[in-house]
Amino acid sequence: MTGGGAGRGHLSGAVTAAFALALLLLTASCAGTFERPAPVDEGPMRARAVSRTEDGVRVAAAVPSASESRSIFGVDLEEHGIQPLWLEIENGSRRNLYLLRTGLDPEYFAPREVAYLYKSSFNDQGEAALGEHLEALSFDSRSPIRPGETVSGYVYVNRADPTMMVDVDLIGREWSKRIGLVVPVLGTEASRQRLAALARLHEDAQIVDIGDEATLRTALENLPCCATSETGNERLPLNLVLIGDLAEWGPAFRRRTYRYAPVAPLYAFGRVQDLSGRKVSRWVPSQPQSVRVWLTPLRYQGAAVWVGQISTRLGGRFAPSEEDTRGIDPDVDAARNDVVQDLLYSQGVSKIGFVGGAGVASGAEEAGGAEPRYRTDGLRAVLVFGGDAVSLADIDFFDWERLVDHGWQKAGTPPMR
Repeated sequence: MTGGGAGRGHLSGAVTAAFALALLLLTASCAGTFERPAPVDEGPMRARAVSRTEDGVRVAAAVPSASESRSIFGVDLEEHGIQPLWLEIENGSRRNLYLLRTGLDPEYFAPREVAYLYKSSFNDQGEAALGEHLEALSFDSRSPIRPGETVSGYVYVNRADPTMMVDVDLIGREWSKRIGLVVPVLGTEASRQRLAALARLHEDAQIVDIGDEATLRTALENLPCCATSETGNERLPLNLVLIGDLAEWGPAFRRRTYRYAPVAPLYAFGRVQDLSGRKVSRWVPSQPQSVRVWLTPLRYQGAAVWVGQISTRLGGRFAPSEEDTRGIDPDVDAARNDVVQDLLYSQGVSKIGFVGGAGVASGAEEAGGAEPRYRTDGLRAVLVFGGDAVSLADIDFFDWERLVDHGWQKAGTPPMR
C-alpha cells in the first residue's frame, strides 16, 4: 500500500512538472523578445516640423503619425495614451544649454517607464531591449547642448489633440529662455483646419488696432457681456481676456495641465467657441473648470486679443462628466480666479488687470425658461502673455479696477441672479 502510494506520488509530481513546463513554454511563446525595428527615414517628419528661433537658438518640433510611431518604436504607444514628441534644438549661442523636460509635460514618461507598460508582451530580455531602444531614441536632457551643437530626440508625453502646445524651457549660466510652439497632430486634420482658419477669421478691414491702455480698457469693457445659446439667449459671463499669440498662452495652459477637451457649445460673435479645454490629470480628479475662448477682432500693440468664459459644473470634480451649462456652480468668479491663479504659476503672464463688462445674463434660458442663476462681480480678468518666464514678483499690473473694490461678497448675503 505504501509503495503504491509513493508511485502515485511520483506520477503526480511528474504530471505537475510537465504541466509547469508546458505553462512556461506557453508563456514564453506569448511573451517573446523585442526585435529592434530598422531605422526610419525622418525626412517627412522633419519637413512638417514647426520651428522658431530666438536669441540664436533654433527649436523644431513634430509629432509622428500613428503609423510612423509604430515603425520607429516597434510598439503601439498610442494604446497607452502616450504621444512621442520629436524635438530638435540647435544651439547658436555661446553658452551650454540644458532642456527642462518637465516644461513640456509635468507628467511626461521616462523611457524605461514606457517599456514597463509592455512587460506582458515581452519576456524580461524583451522588456529590457525595448527600454534600451526607447532610451536610445529619447532626447538626452542630462547632457548640455554645447555651442554650435544640434541635438534631437523624442520626449514621451501625454497625448494631446488636435494640436500640442509645446513649451521648450532652456537654461544656461545666468540665462534662461522659453520658446512656445503649436505643433499639429496628424490624424486630426478637421480640428487643425479650424485652428488654421483662426488666422483668416477677420479681414484686415475688421481688425481694430489698439496702442494704449486707456483705449484697450474701453474696448474690452465694450465686448459682449455674455456668451449665448445658439439662438442668442445670454447664458454665462465672458470673464477672461487673453492677450498674445496662441503659441504664447497655449503652452501656459498646458504647463498647468490643461488640455483640449470638447465642451457644450456656447456662442460669441455669432460663432461657437474657437477653442475649449479642461484641466486633466491621469492619476487624480482634476479641478473641473471649463475654458472656452474666442478670437476677437482687437489687436493690442500687435498682439491678438481673445475673450473667454470660465465656469465650473455644479458638483465640481464629483459631478457627471457630461457638460451642462444650466448646472453650473453659481460662483463663476471663483472659477475665473482659480484659472487666473493657475496661469500666474505658469510663469507665462507678464501683466494682469481687471475691467468691467462681464455682466449677468438678462435673457431666460431656453430650457424651462428659468433665469440664469449665478453670482458675479461683473469683472473680466485680463492677462498679457509673451516674453521670457516671469516670476510672481515681477508681474506688472494695469492700473484699472481692483478686486477689493468689487464683489457681491461686500454686500453680505449674495443675490442669485
